[in-house]
Parts: sequence; structure tokens; C-alpha cells
Amino acid sequence: MTTVASQGMVATRFANAVNVGLMVIVGVWHLGLDTMLVVRGWPSYESQAAAAGSWLALTVILVAGSTLLLRSALSRWTARLLAAAALLTGAVAVASYPPGEVIGDLSWASNTVGWFGVLLLIQRPLWELITLLVANTAVVVGFMAADGALDQVVVSRLLAMVCTTSGIQLTFMYLARQLNDGARDATETAAAQADLLARATADETVHAERRRRYEYLRVRVEPLLRGLAERRLDPGDSVVRRRAAVEAARLRRLFAETDDTPHPLLHELRACADVAERRGVSVTLLSYGELPVLPTPVRRELIEGPLLLLAAAGTHARVTVVATPQDVVVSAVADAPPQVLAESPGSLTVSAIYDQEEDQLWWESRWPAQPAA
Repeated sequence: MTTVASQGMVATRFANAVNVGLMVIVGVWHLGLDTMLVVRGWPSYESQAAAAGSWLALTVILVAGSTLLLRSALSRWTARLLAAAALLTGAVAVASYPPGEVIGDLSWASNTVGWFGVLLLIQRPLWELITLLVANTAVVVGFMAADGALDQVVVSRLLAMVCTTSGIQLTFMYLARQLNDGARDATETAAAQADLLARATADETVHAERRRRYEYLRVRVEPLLRGLAERRLDPGDSVVRRRAAVEAARLRRLFAETDDTPHPLLHELRACADVAERRGVSVTLLSYGELPVLPTPVRRELIEGPLLLLAAAGTHARVTVVATPQDVVVSAVADAPPQVLAESPGSLTVSAIYDQEEDQLWWESRWPAQPAA
């Protein structure tokens, strides 16, 4: 998974947590407080059907809006449509109140419409919620004017109610936005730091690998090249030629270690075989079974013995790789002298047999894929 995708997932989870909290608040408000007010004022409503229908319609809008919000499927037009439906339903509910109760003890719809606006427009610009709250207040004022109840005391109560409820709803909307923005910024910062750390780790790994290669060249190849340049080593000497062939094969294997291939072990063996084939050696490379993922140090030890045989082979060589669920075996047969194996190929389980009569040297390196029980 990419860093951008992971960052988006964390921000989305935090936004969902805020949305769930908002759903709980609106759900408790409508299903709890509104239900209690509707039941308490039931005998007083001028149209009980309108009151019950409004409560039921708002419940449907609540369920639909919450479901779409949780699924991140609440589009702009769907949010606006549901908010408009909540406003219209609230107006129907206010129309069912008895005279003088538009902001009285039996009123419930205007506050609920405001909270529905917060829920449905949480992902929309703030001005859309402000528009809804203004329209909701206009509906209340209109019905109060129709009742002839716009005296100084009632207007003061209305202003206090609007400032309190709308202020709380706008503040909640603002804080939710700030929390989401803060979570997004924190996620971006954490992702940037993780990316920086990953880059630094990768740079350190590359640097360490380069130093390892340089050290190898300094210890193994430089003395050979210096001896040839200073004429302390004779290029015609068979030992010098064999040593040069070994180091050339090792260098090819070293370069092949960083190649991105499905089967690195076979790729590195093929690189060693190429060096032998350039000297006219006939090389056969066989592989059986599905190779597991092998660490680089294991591959180096598995290849070291066959590499020495390939470098010293006179006319022909055969390398076989066998992979089983229990182990990985790399064996090599070549017409090479036994002195080739003077250098230890490593700490793996190895076997070596030299046939004096046919001048054949056989070598086998074995890596246990599964530790013994």
C-alpha cells in the first residue's frame, strides 16, 4: 500500500469517528427528546397526523442521511435535497402546533432541523448550513407573525433561542471541521516523516552495500590487479589465470545480486556461468522445483563452491539446482583440479568428491529450508 493511500485511510477513519459521534447526538436528540415532546403535547396538536407524519419523515431522513454518510455516498445534491426535505418537514411540524407554541414548551421541530442540517451538511461548505439555519429561522418567524405573537418579549425569546441553538450547531460544525483538518494535517505530517525515514533507511542501505562492494574490491581484486600491473604476477601462470577467472565470476555475481529478478539464485549462477562460457567452457545449468526466497548471504554461500568450479573448469561444467520443501541443493560437476576448493565456501552443509581418473570434481552445497525438528 502506498503512503498516500495509507494517509487517506487514516484521515477517513478519523472523519468517520466524528460522523458517528454526530449521528449519535442527532439520533438521541430526535428519537429521545423529540419523541418525549411529541408524546407530551399529543393532545394539544391541531393536527396530530401532521405532527406524527413530520416526526416519522424526519426519522426516515435521519436513517437515510446517516447511512449515506457512513458509506461516504452523501453527494452534494443528495445532502442538499435531504436538508431541504428536513426544512419542509419541520415547517409542517410547526404548522401543527397550537397557537402561541411556535417557540413554546411543545415546540421541537426547529431545533431538530438545525441538527439535521449539521448532520447532512457536515461535508459541505459552512455557508450551506448557515443558509439552512436562516431559512429555518424565517419559517419560525413566519408562523409567529401569522399567530400575531411578535411582541417584544417573544422576539427577545426568539433571538435568545436562535443565538443559543444556532450558535451551538455552528460551533459544533466548526469544531468538527477543525478536528478533521487537524487529523488530516497530523496524518500528512506522520506520512511525510515515515517517508523521510524510509528514504534515509534506503540511503543507508545503499551506502552500506556500496561500502561492502568497495571493501570486496579492495581486499580481493585490488591485489590481483596491482600484482599484474607491477608484473609480480605472470598472466601466463595457470594459477593466476584461475584466480582471475574466480574473481571475475565473483564480480559478476556481486553485480547480479542487486538485479530485480524472479529467481535471484539462478540469475547469479547464470552470471557466473557466463564468465566460464567466455573462456570456451560448455556450461549446463539445470533447475528443479520451486525456489523459496533466499537471503543474500545464503545465496552467496550456496554459489561460492560452484563458482570456484566454473572458474577452474577446463572444457565443461554442469550446475544443478534442486529445491524441495526440506532444503535447497546446488551441485556442480566440472573437469577442475581439487586445489580449487582450497578456499572454504562458507558454513553451509557441503560435500566434495574428486574423481582422479576422470579428472572430475563434484561439489554440493545444501541449505535446509526448514530447521530440523
